[in-house]
This record gives sequence, C-alpha cells and structure tokens, in this order.
Amino acid sequence: MFKKIAIIFFLFSASLLFASETLDDFITEQTKVESLLLDSNLTLDEKVLIKKQQEINYDKFFIDYVVNDDEHLEKQNPYTTPINRLKLSLNSNKYQNNKTASYRDEVLLKNLYTRMMLREILLETLKATKGTSRTFFKEKVNDILNTHLAKYQPIEPKKYLSYVAEQNSSSPISEALLKALKSQEYLENVVNTFSASLVTNSSNIYITSRISGSKFLHLLNRFNTTSFGLEANRYLSVLGLNLAKLVLIVLVITFIYFFNRIIDYIINRVLLHFKIRQEDIDYINSRITKLFNVITSILIIHIILLATMDISTKGFNINTLFGIIYVVLVSMLFYRIGNTVIAMRTEQIKKSKVLKNEVVNLVVKVHNTLIILIALIVILRIFGVDLTALLSGLGIAGAAVAFAAKDSIANIFGSVSILAGEVFRQGDWIETKEVNGTVVEIGLRATTIRTFDNALISIPNSELANFSVKNWSRRSIGRIIKMNIGVTYQSNFDDIRSAITQIRTMLKTHPDIANQDTSYLGTYRESRLVSVEDFKGVKRSTLVYMDAFEDSSITILIECFSRSVDREEWLKTKEDILFKIADILAKNHLDFAYPSLAVYSGDPATISLI
Repeated sequence: MFKKIAIIFFLFSASLLFASETLDDFITEQTKVESLLLDSNLTLDEKVLIKKQQEINYDKFFIDYVVNDDEHLEKQNPYTTPINRLKLSLNSNKYQNNKTASYRDEVLLKNLYTRMMLREILLETLKATKGTSRTFFKEKVNDILNTHLAKYQPIEPKKYLSYVAEQNSSSPISEALLKALKSQEYLENVVNTFSASLVTNSSNIYITSRISGSKFLHLLNRFNTTSFGLEANRYLSVLGLNLAKLVLIVLVITFIYFFNRIIDYIINRVLLHFKIRQEDIDYINSRITKLFNVITSILIIHIILLATMDISTKGFNINTLFGIIYVVLVSMLFYRIGNTVIAMRTEQIKKSKVLKNEVVNLVVKVHNTLIILIALIVILRIFGVDLTALLSGLGIAGAAVAFAAKDSIANIFGSVSILAGEVFRQGDWIETKEVNGTVVEIGLRATTIRTFDNALISIPNSELANFSVKNWSRRSIGRIIKMNIGVTYQSNFDDIRSAITQIRTMLKTHPDIANQDTSYLGTYRESRLVSVEDFKGVKRSTLVYMDAFEDSSITILIECFSRSVDREEWLKTKEDILFKIADILAKNHLDFAYPSLAVYSGDPATISLI
C-alpha cells in the first residue's frame, strides 16, 4: 500500500519536474550497464550494487515514460529512416562485393531492429493500459512479450568473428563490425532485463497510466508554463522543486490538515452524542486522537520528502523506512482503540450478564497478540521476505516446536475447555485437591487464585481442566446448614418429639432459610435437557428428624439451606438458628448431651455417670 502511494506521488513529481527520457537514450544507457555486469574485473558485490541500481532505473523509466504516454504514442518511429539508410548501404556493399562492410551493416541493422522491437513492445503495452482490468492488462503484457520474443532471432556472432579472424585485419570497418557485435550482445541482454522488468512493473505501469490521464495533473502542469512559473522555477529548482510541485505539496498538506480536523470534530461529536463522560473523552483524545495526529504529521513529512527528493520505490530506502513507521503507528492505533474501549466499559462489563470477565480478558489478549503478529508479517513483507518460504520453513519446524511447547499448548486448550465448559469464572470461590480460594484471572497459560490466607497461586490450566474442581460460587439459592444435635438419654421422648416439631416450624418460617415457597428467577431457559434447579444451584429442602441412638446421646439431624450464598450472611443466619434451637431445647426441658460413661456398682439400679 505504501509503495503504491509513493508511486502515485512520484508520477506527479515526474510529470511536473522532468522531461521524459527517450527510449533510445535509455537503451543506450542500459547497454553500458550490461557491459559493466559482464566485466570480469568487477567483484560480485559491485555487480550486485549495479544490478540493484539498474532495477531502480527501470522502475523510474517506466513511470516517467507512462506519465507521457500520449506524447510517446503520437511520435513517429525514430528508427525508420536509419533502417532505410542501412538497407541501402547494405545492398550497395553487397553489390560491390564489400563483405566486411556488408557484415557490419547487417549487425548494425540488427541493432536497430532490436531497439525498434523494444519500442514496439513498450508502445503496445501503453495501448493495453486503456483496458478495463488490471488482470487483463497483465495477461496482455505477457502476450505482447511472447509474440515479439518468439519472432526475434538472436544474432550468430561466430560467423562474423570467424570472418574477421580470417581477414586478420584491423581496418576501421572491421573494428566497427566488432564494436557492433559487442553492442548487439549487450542489447540482447537488455532485451532479457527489459522484458523481466516490464512484467515486474506491470501493476505500477497500469496504475500510473490511469492517474496520468487526470485533468488535475495537466492543470497543475500549466503553472510551470506561465511566465511567473518559469521565473519561480529558476529559484525552486535548487531545492528540487518547481511551482507546480510546490502547489501540489501545499494542496496535499492543506487537505490532510482539514481532514485531520474533521476527524477530530466527528470523534468528539460522536462521543458527546453517546453521552460519554468528559474524563473518558479526555482519555480518548490522549490515547487515540493524538496518535492519529502523529500519523498524519508523518504522512505530511513523507509527502514533502517524496516531492523534493529523487526517491526510489525499491530496496531499503526512505519509503521502506516510512512504511515500517506507518505499520508500527497504525498497529499502536488499533491496539489502543481495543484496550481503550475495554478500559472505558469495565464497569458495564462487570455488571453484564452476557459478557464474562474472563472471556473479555482472553479476547483482549488475543486481539493484542493478533495485532502484533500482523504488524510483524507486514514489516517482513516490506523488507521483501518471502512469506511463503518462511511459512513453509515454520511448518517443517512446527512439529519440533509443538513437541517442545506441548505443555504450553495443553494449557491453551485447557483455558478454552474451562471457558467453553463454564467450569468457573473470575471471582468464583473454587476448591481443588490442593488449593482453596477465589479466581483472580483465567489466562491463556494458567489461572491465578487468591487463597483465603491472601496468597496468590498460579495453576496451569491443563491441570484444572483435567482434575475435579469444586465451585462454591455456582449456586443461586441455598448454602447448606447442617448439624447433628445430641440430647441426653434422660430426656422425655414426648419432649424430643415436640422440640423437633418446633425446630421444623421455626426453619420453615425463618426469613433467611430457603423453603419450597422461596421464589427464584425461573425464567432461565436452557437448550439442554437438564434439571434447571440443579443447573442454577437452587436448594430449598429442610430436614429435621431424630436420626440415631448414639453411645452417649440421642441425635437429632438438622439440615437446611440459607437463602443467601454469601459467606457472611450465611454465618449470621447460622448463628441465629443456633440460638433459636438452643431456646427450643431449653423450653422442652432437653439438655445437650456430652460424651459420658455409665458405671454399675453392685446394685443394677445404681448407676454412676462419669
């Protein structure tokens, strides 16, 4: 994306500052480059640098040439006259039996035909840009190249070199023949490089051609043709500018500035419309709006540099640097937007019955991780890293990495299992074989629990997912109050019966004890065939019975459930019930039993209690 922006702006600059370079001059320049690449005296590193610069030159030439496509399409073929002259010279030399001169003319004629073929390829490519589809254009470029290269017959230098060697002559004509052969060798290399570069730049050529027809571009160009523009350009050219480019820069900066102000205004109006608190608006402005302003400011600097410097669009250059900056800043923007929304909605999320805290936390972590991964992938793409090869390499190494990180992967799946199965949530009181406490956070790797003695413990999710967990918080109504009360054997059974009845009545009428008349939110519907009361954790039974004859007491079983599941309220309810039970036993002349031993001393009627 950033490369396309650079290309679009560069084509404006090329049109407004430079006269288009002729194809023949460019081909001549490239023959010199090919001669350097064939020079055995140059090192490999030097040739690599030359090759990189050659790619940059091709990119720039195609953009310059396409910007003025109408002008080039209207020009007459510059090779027609030289070719006709060489044909006459060739026929004359053949008629005079001047073999060396005729060979020279044949090779020179091949030079011109090669150059003309490149021109025809380029002109047909320009005409193809008028199509309606970029895909069609790419296919057309390949067809054009295949058609011309299939007809092209490379020269056979062996015939000419053998003849010069047989003549053993150093005449000017022989030297001209050898020079023409060398030039043709370089030209054939130019054909190969030219064809490959044309295919590589086909997208850029199509985009440039589309934009170069803009009326706005031609309107800007008129500034340079005015008397004031010609005078101003004498001074601006020192800075690499002209009047049209200066106007363009001012217009772009003005547009970005007002666009920035409009975005700020819209954001603030939207926030006020939704009645966002002023402190939240200030938080958004400090976290998001300022970062957006930084991005637009850097964009302005980038545009100015593109307009005033001859910046290429390949390799590690200023566009690459700015591309990385944009990726980092945009990633930070999305990172902050996601986290700011969560930070502002923390209270609502906590109260929500739909959104779970642990799911929100997991989503935030996944969101942040994805943003970082996407940013890294885009940066690698900017550097030209072959992501397909990289991903293939990662796939090969994936098995080893997965084996090494099997515990971490098991913990991640454990967290998914916990969340999907709703085993527990943040804030739940859970009990495992080794830990008893409140869930603080369910992470990707582990769950942190705060024990009741205020210690923080981290347990891998795979363990929690694979072993039994008691969740004391997953109940709506009913926290058990269970006790066994022993009365002495000296008690009257009618008194015991009366006490049991009174205790049962007291529990059924107690305002803090759940019974069958206690209502609960029964509108919950579950798609599964389950007991709703058991699923929601509703217990309302009350049991009061004489349970057993123990060694030292008659046991009365009392089992009921408090309305509240809160620990403190449960303790208050339990305390009140204990006092009431003690009063009932006292009213019925019943005493609490305690461990005792009966001792008989001779007379069976005499029993001593110890």
